[in-house]
Amino acid sequence: MKLTVVPPDRSEEIVPKISEFANTQNKVNAADFFSNHPFHIRIEQFSRSVIFTAREGERHDSKWFYERSRGQFINARGRLTPAQQKKFDLEFPKAQLFSKTDLAKFDYSAAGHPDLVSKGAQKNFAEFAKEIGEAWAKSDARYDELWYRRLIAKAIIFRKLETEVPKQPWYEGGYRANIVTYAMAKVFHDATSDKQVLDVDAIWRRQAVSDALLRALLVAAAEANDVITHPPAGVRNMSEWAKQQACWNGLKSRQLDYDDDFASCLTPVESVRTAARDAKAKKALTEGINAQTEVVNLGGEFWAKVMDWGKAERKLSPKDLQILQICMSMPRRVPSDFQAKHAMDVLQRMKDQGFEVEH
Repeated sequence: MKLTVVPPDRSEEIVPKISEFANTQNKVNAADFFSNHPFHIRIEQFSRSVIFTAREGERHDSKWFYERSRGQFINARGRLTPAQQKKFDLEFPKAQLFSKTDLAKFDYSAAGHPDLVSKGAQKNFAEFAKEIGEAWAKSDARYDELWYRRLIAKAIIFRKLETEVPKQPWYEGGYRANIVTYAMAKVFHDATSDKQVLDVDAIWRRQAVSDALLRALLVAAAEANDVITHPPAGVRNMSEWAKQQACWNGLKSRQLDYDDDFASCLTPVESVRTAARDAKAKKALTEGINAQTEVVNLGGEFWAKVMDWGKAERKLSPKDLQILQICMSMPRRVPSDFQAKHAMDVLQRMKDQGFEVEH
């Protein structure tokens, strides 16, 4: 038996790698391990902390529970007393539970990949995992809280369509999953131009789809139903037809007559970019304040030990030394938020290289 003892604070990072490297003889899909990717850990953290305002007519603000690995929701709820469970149910309504494969469906439907979504949860997730993995390796900055809030807007659209499609007079049963992803992709596609895009920020703020947007989605759903259930000559299996790029091209090229109020669902591209810039600036400010608080709480004596260890091991650059000297001289001098962030980075680097924090 081989026993690997992993420090609890590094288990998320190390355990998946043990599984991955142990399976090098038999190729295992990277998606099998993707639930431990930093992207999913970050989305999970957002889902436990980001609060959404109560819908109109409801009294309680709530959160969306992201189940990064199966059973998290039941396990989290099961550990609670009956009184705590009531509170949990208000905070995380069951209708606001979503999984990794749900996330991939929401995002890829909005991104214009209904043919991929139609290939099934696992195949779609594998493509999504590959794309996120490559994008994350270049930069993880775009996957911030605003990205998460906009993801929830897509979830609200997707779930609303799932509820409304079966109620339509043209719906004859079957292919609901295909119609939903195709209709959503079509509306996002038609809303996007050089100047305007669908206003997803309005959706997560209200936690609801407006009547105008719902009408547009149902116009697209009726057309999606027509495209999916009338495949080209020689194609008999409609589910297989929905998996083809040609099926998506067929719907994408159709001109739809949306109501005039569809324009109210759009917003200028520049306002979307401005919101993203503001969110990044707010995040940087918050991180700076948090770092400053942490540096001050650790105290001057602690930073003197970091300095001594770093100098003895020859691990510090001139800039590191300069900032650590300021941290050591607290409370006479207090580092700026920028300096505090640098000091915390230095501390993490020292820990990775063997510095141990005394408790």
